[in-house]
Amino acid sequence: MCIALLTAAALHGQNTDYTAMRPYEAHATAVMGQVTRSRDEQPWVLNSGERVPIRQVITTGADGYAHFKVAGGSSFELFGNSRVIFRQNAASPEDLLDVLGGRVRIHLQPTIGQLQLRVFCPVAIITAHQPATIALAVDEDETARIDVLEGQVGVQHRLLPRNEPVLVKAIDAVLVQKDQPISHRVERGSLYRYTVKILSTLTFGHSATHSSEPIEEGKFLAQSYGWHLRQAF
Repeated sequence: MCIALLTAAALHGQNTDYTAMRPYEAHATAVMGQVTRSRDEQPWVLNSGERVPIRQVITTGADGYAHFKVAGGSSFELFGNSRVIFRQNAASPEDLLDVLGGRVRIHLQPTIGQLQLRVFCPVAIITAHQPATIALAVDEDETARIDVLEGQVGVQHRLLPRNEPVLVKAIDAVLVQKDQPISHRVERGSLYRYTVKILSTLTFGHSATHSSEPIEEGKFLAQSYGWHLRQAF
C-alpha cells in the first residue's frame, strides 16, 4: 500500500492526494539560519513547523541548521553547508535520505513492516535493520566518513560493490573513498579520536566550533572546516 502511494505521487504530481502522503513527509521541528527546500530548482525558505514532502532537496547555508522528524521515530539533522534529498526514491519508503554533501546526523528507526532503512551518499549505501544513529560527512571530493553513535549499520561501496556489507558498530567509524574498497578492518585509533570529538559536541543544548586536524594524508573529511554543531529536539 505504501509503495503504491509513493509511486502515485511520483507519477501524478499535482493530482496526488497529499493527505494520504502525510505519513511520508518530514516535519521540521527546528530551523536556524539559512535553510531552503526545493523541487524543480525552485528554492523556498524553510521555517520551523513546516512539513517537507518527498523528493525535496534541502540545503543549509554556512549558518544553517535544521532538525526533522519522520513518522515512525526516525529523524535527521543538517548542519552548515549541507545538501540532501529527502526520499528521492518515491517507490521505496525504506530509502530515507540521499546526502549529497556536508554533515548530517541521522537516527534510523525501522518500523513494523520495514526490514531496513537506507541512507545514500555518492560513494556509499548505509543500511540499518535495527535502530541506529550515525553521523555522516561527505567531503568536496565525495569522500565519506560514517561514525556510528548508536546501534550498528552495514556499509556498502556504491561504486565498487561487494556481496557483503562492512558491519560498523557503535563508537566505530569508517572512511569510504571513490577508488578504494572498504576495509573490513574498521580504522580505529585516529578515527576513534575524532569520534570522541564529535560525541562531545552532540550533547543537549551545547554548541561548539569544531576545527579538526587532518588524518591519513589530509583526507579527514572535516579538514579546514569550522562547523557548528547544535542539537535541538
